[in-house]
Amino acid sequence: MIHKRRNVRIRLSRTIIFVLVISLMLASFTVYLDYRLRTVVKAFAKSAVKTVVTDCANRASYKVLNELEVDYSSLAKISRNEEGLATTVEIDSSTANKVKSYISNEISNMLASYEDVTFSVPLFAAFGIYYTTLKWPKLDYTVHITTTVVSNFKSNFQSAGINQVLHQILLEVGLESDVAVLGGNTEQFTTTSFIVAETVIVGAVPDAFTSVGHATDEIMEDIFDFGASK
Repeated sequence: MIHKRRNVRIRLSRTIIFVLVISLMLASFTVYLDYRLRTVVKAFAKSAVKTVVTDCANRASYKVLNELEVDYSSLAKISRNEEGLATTVEIDSSTANKVKSYISNEISNMLASYEDVTFSVPLFAAFGIYYTTLKWPKLDYTVHITTTVVSNFKSNFQSAGINQVLHQILLEVGLESDVAVLGGNTEQFTTTSFIVAETVIVGAVPDAFTSVGHATDEIMEDIFDFGASK
């Protein structure tokens, strides 16, 4: 009887030790997995947020430009000399700032419906494994974002052939997002640009270009002359 009780105590002790070892291993693995996932989740979160804000910027710009029916003649004026050659290109600051303001507001309105962004992370990605066959199981995450929109007009001149210059008026949009993600907040800065209007200028390259791409709504006199010849 005493021998049997001793065997029971030994088996019980071994079982307890086994359970403690397994629990310790599971706890260590959980801590390690959490550490690995924090880095991976941040990378996936930034990618998901970039996709959302870029899509909103593109859709907002397309919508506003169609509604305002913006074209090159409404944004820019080309001055020509007596021979009919282009000498200067001047951007209409009032129209440019109106377009910029409308697009920025529309982007902000669209992003308001994306305060929470949901995405999935393959569990094996925590260990640097991205093979197609190992993309399951997946962990679902939701991050909260707030985004600030900053936009400026840019101009681009390209040769379009003999005595022809393609002038493109682009709007560059900067989207600075604050992402609340696992392990704390992180920042994501995304830039995208699109063509607002363009035209082919026949003749010599303009001697001067007046841009108000950096003008704010309050400061309309922020004008720069590039390469103007007297």
